[in-house]
Amino acid sequence: MVYGGVSIQGKYHGVNQDSWLCREYGENACIMVVSDGLGSKKYSGQGSEAICESVFEVISTLKIDMNMVSFRDIIAMCHQRWKKKLTDLDYDIRQCCATMLVLVVTGDRVKAARLGDGFVAVCTENGIRVLFDEKEDCFANETDCLREELDREKIEILDEPFETFYGAIACTDGIEIGDMQEKVLKNFTRDFLVEYTLNTADEIREDVSSWVGEWPGHDDKTLAFLINGNGDIPEEEPEGSSE
Repeated sequence: MVYGGVSIQGKYHGVNQDSWLCREYGENACIMVVSDGLGSKKYSGQGSEAICESVFEVISTLKIDMNMVSFRDIIAMCHQRWKKKLTDLDYDIRQCCATMLVLVVTGDRVKAARLGDGFVAVCTENGIRVLFDEKEDCFANETDCLREELDREKIEILDEPFETFYGAIACTDGIEIGDMQEKVLKNFTRDFLVEYTLNTADEIREDVSSWVGEWPGHDDKTLAFLINGNGDIPEEEPEGSSE
């Protein structure tokens, strides 16, 4: 499994408020987390970093079968760890708001969660599945995010089995891909995996950094990737799958 990420500071703030994490744990298991701190909050960068750490800490130390507990409940556990971590560091939770993109691959199952802007996409023999904010006017609405109280119903969940895992990517909304429609995001994901499926993590990071740094817009830009490199990426959605 090849994994990593790239995060480029934008021009809106003096610090990069995005965070990402990709790590293996156990046998044939990997966690990927991407988070975008809300620019209007003083400690949102600390909030985004804390959720990446919290997700890994909770999931990698769970003593239960993840398939016996709903992924929504597991994400709620991560939120509790996030609050405790920030409270222990004496941060005001109200100033630590951040979005959350999570992907967990374990053996023959993939689980993903999204809260807020950005997108996470996963490619298996079942095709490409994308979690993203489908609101029509994303700039005129308040962003869903991690706060002191977690609104569980706003968390979008993907949980499905697979035989072949090809890869996944997650991006904050600083990486604006066309009109952010499902088909566009699927094509972007497929092209990315086809382009980099045979590369090393260092090669991918170097090349992605070169074009992400030139991407239009002034927001922080973060992309994380997880690639299995175990075969040809499907060119089309399997027959009978939904678009």
